[in-house]
Formats: sequence, C-alpha cells, structure tokens
Amino acid sequence: MSSPRSLFQTVVDKNTPRHAREDAINGLAKAGATTQLRLIVVTNGLYGRYRRQALNALGQCRAMNELEKLVDDRSLARPLRERAKELT
Repeated sequence: MSSPRSLFQTVVDKNTPRHAREDAINGLAKAGATTQLRLIVVTNGLYGRYRRQALNALGQCRAMNELEKLVDDRSLARPLRERAKELT
C-alpha cells in the first residue's frame, strides 16, 4: 500500500489519469488519512468530483473533527460546507 503522502500527491497531480486519482482518494480513506482528505477538499484548482469524493470519504471515516473544520471554513464553497454539515 502506498503512503498517505504518495496518495495525496497522486490526487493533486493533474497529469495523473482520473481513475488513478479516484483510487488514491479511496486509498487515503482506507488508511484513515483524514488530514490529507481534508486538504483535498479545500484545494482550489482540483475538479469538484475529487473534492466531493474526498469529502464523502471523510464521512465514511467518521472524521467529525475534520468535517467540523470544513463546516466552519468560510473560504470553502457553500455546497461543500453544506455537505460537510450533512455528514457530521
């Protein structure tokens, strides 16, 4: 299994194919790498699908602290904040 750092780099690398990026997000969820998942959610420039997938993965990990940070993050788009609230 790849390290959380390696998986995170895979997700944010724009030259990586979509399926590999999605697999990396799933790998982060399996590893319980909630900080990296939260960083994906707040990273501007990533396609919304990856940000939403990372947000849903935080819900699957029951990462309440990370989700609460997202709910309170005013720099985050409202739909993502609302979804984070739904997952808490």
